[in-house]
Amino acid sequence: MERPDSALVVLESMDLDMLTTERDRAHHALLHAMALDKNYIDVVDDSLAKTALTYFSKKGPEKYKARALYYLGLSYYYAGDYEKAITGFTEAEIVAEKSDSLYWGFVKAMQASAYSKTHNDSEVLECLLKAYDIYNGLSATYYIDVAKLELARAYFNDKNYKKADSLLSLLTTDRYVNTKVLNTALVYKACMSATQPEPDYRQAIELYDKVLKEYDPSYMTYTDYWAYAFSLLKTGCKKDAEGLISQLSQIDTSATSYYWQYLIEKHSGRLPEALMFLEKSVTNNNEEVVDALKQSLALSQKKYYESKFRESALTNRVRNQLYCITLVLIVIVVLSVMYFVQKYISQQRTEKEKLVEYLEEVRRQLSQYENEDYPTLKKKFISVYKSRFETLGILCEQYLQNKNRDDIEGLMYQKAMLLINDIRNDNVRRVRFESVLDMELDGIMTNFRNEMPKCKEQEITMFSYLVAGFDATTISRLLDMSLNNVYAHKRRLRIKIEEKSPEHSKQFLEMIS
Repeated sequence: MERPDSALVVLESMDLDMLTTERDRAHHALLHAMALDKNYIDVVDDSLAKTALTYFSKKGPEKYKARALYYLGLSYYYAGDYEKAITGFTEAEIVAEKSDSLYWGFVKAMQASAYSKTHNDSEVLECLLKAYDIYNGLSATYYIDVAKLELARAYFNDKNYKKADSLLSLLTTDRYVNTKVLNTALVYKACMSATQPEPDYRQAIELYDKVLKEYDPSYMTYTDYWAYAFSLLKTGCKKDAEGLISQLSQIDTSATSYYWQYLIEKHSGRLPEALMFLEKSVTNNNEEVVDALKQSLALSQKKYYESKFRESALTNRVRNQLYCITLVLIVIVVLSVMYFVQKYISQQRTEKEKLVEYLEEVRRQLSQYENEDYPTLKKKFISVYKSRFETLGILCEQYLQNKNRDDIEGLMYQKAMLLINDIRNDNVRRVRFESVLDMELDGIMTNFRNEMPKCKEQEITMFSYLVAGFDATTISRLLDMSLNNVYAHKRRLRIKIEEKSPEHSKQFLEMIS
């Protein structure tokens, strides 16, 4: 909303193969559609909006569904299919009204544009007034003024010149700071000054000159240049007017251009030429009116059949929903009971399996470190906790011998867990073990604590186990964490040491490699 040009560059430079989830692809498509629209790129391809709509209409949130529907309607609008655009905007309105007020305002504004294309003038004013009320409720200053611009044009088309001029006067005062709105308002006011029943050609020239010299002429359309040329002609600036008319007659062949050339030829007294341009204008306008009538008729029929279909569908849907709701409630109750029972059984099984694995690991450690000529650091760790490990070994034997008995599991589990927690939380033995490491490795633990003061106790404990040479599996048992977490903690520990660069960093890194 703030820097759409930069957003569009980033979105279009992304590697879409990296968007591995359906939600990411849908979100990217929605943001891409938004960025294109905010950069004034009229997109007739509906693929972005449909990609977003397919996902968000099922998974939500509702505000993203509303936006996807809005951009889908916008693609139909730019493709010239105003019937489908109106249908899309109407559906977007139903969702946006409850979920996204800003886009509700956008939808009403675009509905007005689509109705204008199909010459439904009463609908245009109604939609714009609603958009104006929505923006006012949001205190959205920029969009309030945009709505005023469109209302001014709608009032002018409805021949309510006083209201149109009043709105444009508000937007062309010095207090206004948004140059886009000011520029457009100046152009609208100039055109209306030249084309209203009592034209003020001098004011039109003054406003057009201001846009051309002080603002951005790209806001002016062919109609504005014709109005400017005619105003010059009417005020006696014949040479300037003829030069501009000569250029316009070569590049603009629309029905509007024929009408302006009719006025010019009539003013100049060339009546045969004026009659020729008038006939061309009428012919082209007749074709446009016929197309507009067809669109309006088709729209009216479409609304009628849609309302009848919805009425019938609603009756059937309510009846079917009553049956479905009853059935679904029964299924939900049954599945909920089954889920919680299964979850409880699974948790019990997992805890028992975990205990057996832990006890077997303890027995392996005792056998490996006590009976073999193993490096002294691991052996000294065992000696510090010897009494605890021996008791665990006995429990392990008892559990494995009696695990098929119904009354053994609860008792053994509780005893084993008390001992395991004692090992994990025994601060006295941990201090003794760190002293052993200091004696063997020139004060490594004291240096580590002094030089890495921000490390947590769990990280320091893991560092001591790594220094002692324990593998990841053993550490995961001692610290009660998964293997993945052990590897992750080890990696973070290495990064902390490298970033801090303490005096003994080389030794620290070598010991945990």
